Amino acid sequence: MQDFLTAAVSILTPEVLALIFAGTFVGIIFGAIPGLNTPIAVALLLPFAYKLETIPAVALLLGVYMGGISGGLVSAILLRIPGTAAAIATTFDGYPMTRRGKAAEALAIGTFGSFLGGAFSAIVLAFLAKPLTQIALKFSPWDYFGLMLFALSLVSVLVGKNVLKGYMSMLIGLLISCMGLSAIDAMAKRFTMGMPQLQGGISMVILIIGIYAIPEILSAAGKLNEDTTTAEFEKKRFYVPSKENRGPRYWWLWLQSSIIGTFIGILPGLGSSTGAMLSYSAAQKTVKSEVGYGNGCAEGIYASEVANNAVTGGALIPMLSLGIPGDSVTAVIMAALILKGVQVGPLLFVTNAPLIYQIVLATFFANLAMFIIQSLGIPLFAKIVKVPRYILLPLIVMCIAIGCVSVNNRLFDFAVVLVLGILGYTLEKNGYPLPPLLLGFILGKDMETYLRRSLMTHGTFGACMSNFSVGTVLVVVAALITVAALVMKNEVIANKLFPKRAAKKAAQGK
Repeated sequence: MQDFLTAAVSILTPEVLALIFAGTFVGIIFGAIPGLNTPIAVALLLPFAYKLETIPAVALLLGVYMGGISGGLVSAILLRIPGTAAAIATTFDGYPMTRRGKAAEALAIGTFGSFLGGAFSAIVLAFLAKPLTQIALKFSPWDYFGLMLFALSLVSVLVGKNVLKGYMSMLIGLLISCMGLSAIDAMAKRFTMGMPQLQGGISMVILIIGIYAIPEILSAAGKLNEDTTTAEFEKKRFYVPSKENRGPRYWWLWLQSSIIGTFIGILPGLGSSTGAMLSYSAAQKTVKSEVGYGNGCAEGIYASEVANNAVTGGALIPMLSLGIPGDSVTAVIMAALILKGVQVGPLLFVTNAPLIYQIVLATFFANLAMFIIQSLGIPLFAKIVKVPRYILLPLIVMCIAIGCVSVNNRLFDFAVVLVLGILGYTLEKNGYPLPPLLLGFILGKDMETYLRRSLMTHGTFGACMSNFSVGTVLVVVAALITVAALVMKNEVIANKLFPKRAAKKAAQGK
């Protein structure tokens, strides 16, 4: 209790609270603009944080972290261009709701959901850090491989109408992730086509912009003369979701998405995008929607935004207790702590317990700051959709160009974005879902690393499967999900297996 009171006194100071709000505001801006993501914002502020004391520095960076993850919902909802990878699933229902003239309501739902998920994960970080860390510590490379394969299979099956096209899209993402030097040994150059710029692979920022932003711009370019979407909202200063979109019927969805996001955050390397995708897939199966998923329902926005913000607190758990960053942003935050002389790891809970509570409180207040700033800024954000396309599109292209070049300080990446944009546009127009591609890219490198480590330990894939573990169960479940989906999508086979269902469909058709 004494440690908690000490932490509260150090956090509840004007300087620290001001830095939390400032960092959150910067994070929202970087998250909302496609191409300028959270890792870039945290990295840019790292030199400034180095000149601060430990607690103010951590408070600033945590504010950027929480604001950046949530800020991605702004462009995802208004423009169908996710500002960050975490907001990809938000586009599924956020943008359709905007097209119905409910941009402000969609932003309010996303912001409220972001706060709920972030607050939940902060509580978990405070009370369950040690027990959950022990669970994650028991995961072997094979278990991580099985979890990633399960995630890829689930998303490939549930996103899109055609299972094979979903898997084809996912495999394209895996192939793109293989570009550059081979994992672990870095001996083989793969798919570089003789270009030294590709030896380091393709940046996630570059892929997100190419796959999502460019196709949307190409589609919108042919509709310059169409009327812009009307963003209707009441004239008020602070926005929260309407009563019908924040009632008790969403409690189970909030809890489910928070748990999924926090658990994914605890497992290093999976990240907010994976948590959001899995949460959205789970919501489709467990929570009914009157509007329908993909048509602009509140359930879809909640599932994505609650989960991707819940990942943040979960990702801090392995960073603090194991010295293993949960994602790229926590890696930078860990570097900042090390620069300040703080040795993160198992002994941190013993040697510097007040710091743990300080980080927990900073995480909670950063989520609160995010909720306040975005709720106040919704009228301003909602006006973006009223800007004529012939003005908005050039501004987006300018931001994209800046974001591309800023990643590696080279124009080559802009050419890569254009190629990926053509690929994304072609796939989307032919019915190939893009989320499996992106998730395959995000998980591909780590998935290969875990598989190779498993093979180095057990020798063969069969030996890995025969060594019964959580990973083996997940691999089997992934295979069963695929087979079941293929059977259910095949009308002939499905009708023979489920004659009553076929008769009911026939009756409805008549």
